[in-house]
This record gives sequence, structure tokens and C-alpha cells, in this order.
Amino acid sequence: MTQVRVRNKHQIKIPARIAASANIKPDDLLEAAYNNGVVTLIPISRKKRKESAMNYAGIAQGTWGKTTLDIDTELRKSRDSWEQ
Repeated sequence: MTQVRVRNKHQIKIPARIAASANIKPDDLLEAAYNNGVVTLIPISRKKRKESAMNYAGIAQGTWGKTTLDIDTELRKSRDSWEQ
């Protein structure tokens, strides 16, 4: 078993051979967990990601205009084209 030292700011260094085996690269995100005296690090990409609908909030912002007047004008134009 490989030992690592915890530094001043609670930082640890994952040994190169373990990082290579786990395919962990710089800037990867790891989820840290503590359960029954065991600390585990799980790469986020390995877990099934659950996306929230809130991730898409504001995605179309500005598409129909920046002000309510612009949006109303675009909406009227669209509705008028439906009746033709």
C-alpha cells in the first residue's frame, strides 16, 4: 500500500502510477467521501452525472430581444405570420 503525506492546506499528492492506472489527469474533478473510517476519491467522470434542469436556465436569454418591448414585438411578428 502506498502512503501519502497530508500537507498544510490538507493537500495530498496522488502517486503517478496510481493516477495513471486510474486515468486521473490534471484538472480532473474527484469526489471525496468519508465512510466508516475510509476516505475515497472517485473521479466525477466515472459517476453517472445527474443534470439539473437549472443547468439550462437562461440558455436562450436575448434570443427574442433584450427588453420586454423587444420580446413583445417579436412575439407579435411571429403570431401575425401564423395567421397568413
